[in-house]
Amino acid sequence: MNTGTIFFSYSRQDSDFVIHLAQSLREAGAKVWLDQLDIQPGSRWDKSIEQALFKSNTLLIILSKASVESPNVMDEVSFALEENKRVVPILLEDCDIPFRLRRLQFADFTGNRNRALNTLIASLGLEDQVASKLSDTAADHNLIDKAEKESKVENITPPKPVIPPPTDTKKYQIPAASVQSTATSSPNSEKKSSKKLFYMAAAVVAVGIAIWSLIQLQTQPEEEQQIAETADETDWKLIQNTDDAQLFEAHIANFKPCEHLALAQTKLDSLKPTPDVALVDEPEPEPEPTPEELARAEEQKKWEAVKLLNQYANYLNFYKTHTESEFREEARTKLIEYLDQTGYVYYGSKFSNYFDLAFEPQGDGVPVVDKFYVATQARTIRGGSESNSPAVGSTKSKSLVFVEEVIESGSSYWIKIKFSEDRFVN
Repeated sequence: MNTGTIFFSYSRQDSDFVIHLAQSLREAGAKVWLDQLDIQPGSRWDKSIEQALFKSNTLLIILSKASVESPNVMDEVSFALEENKRVVPILLEDCDIPFRLRRLQFADFTGNRNRALNTLIASLGLEDQVASKLSDTAADHNLIDKAEKESKVENITPPKPVIPPPTDTKKYQIPAASVQSTATSSPNSEKKSSKKLFYMAAAVVAVGIAIWSLIQLQTQPEEEQQIAETADETDWKLIQNTDDAQLFEAHIANFKPCEHLALAQTKLDSLKPTPDVALVDEPEPEPEPTPEELARAEEQKKWEAVKLLNQYANYLNFYKTHTESEFREEARTKLIEYLDQTGYVYYGSKFSNYFDLAFEPQGDGVPVVDKFYVATQARTIRGGSESNSPAVGSTKSKSLVFVEEVIESGSSYWIKIKFSEDRFVN
């Protein structure tokens, strides 16, 4: 039994019949929504119609020459069929019935209206008490012949809408390969040193020592001191202007103690080679990082952690909370990769609210290309931008979607999106 709301789709030229039929159904106990009866003063007309159509589960289309030419009426029919709502046509006058409605059973009010009312009752699936009252209320509104209103309701079962099975596509990701680097080194150079010998000076010292020894053997002890001093003086004069350390070492060893001892030792110390001291260049101290450099390093550390985890939730949280980060664009690319399905969703008008901006201040109107949105309600996603295109999936409330294209279709739109049935904004 039908317990939902019946939405009237019609041309204003057929208002007289429509208003009487709506009042007749309402008086019989059916739930009816009609723009001329139910839109409150001051309300936005397009928005009210769209919301009522979305909440209704049955669309009653009044077929006439005027209605089949109306883009608004045909948009409402397309939406109802696309959302698998019950669609019940009423033929009010002879006209070209749209192809998409020809397979549906319709109530023909161009002929026997009593029989047409019976067909309408069966097609709407009205509850028994509503159906039993409708004949009386329809007669009161001159919709049927009062003399025949007692005719029994025929059990006419409307055809069930064919719902194509959803299809699904999955993508895969190919991880990037890692790259390793190598380092090289260079050899060190070595230094060589040389030494010069003063053979002649050594010979002079040897001769001096020999002379001193010979004299020492031949003189008396009282003369030894004088001879030693003379030998010391002679040797010093011979070596004092040379640069041979060995000569000064020999003088100190042979004439110690002597008056030249301090001078000889100083000269010797000046001639001894000093060990090479390796000079080490101390590196210049690193400058202190600026606050901006510290902040960037911290931001990069957080982003590297997100990449290491490689999870949808981490990319989503980083994109939402790091609005000024230089790594936000990489997070955006990763989120789009997780939305691995593509399809189309019908958008009734620019006042529709099926999607809200996901991470930005809310706007008003048709979604914008290249933006993330969040679904405000469940919607069927089609494989193409036609109402009879097969379903490829669905979005749920809070689903994350990415708008790729906006296609105008009369006063309505088809929105091409990337989505995934298990990806949400929180």
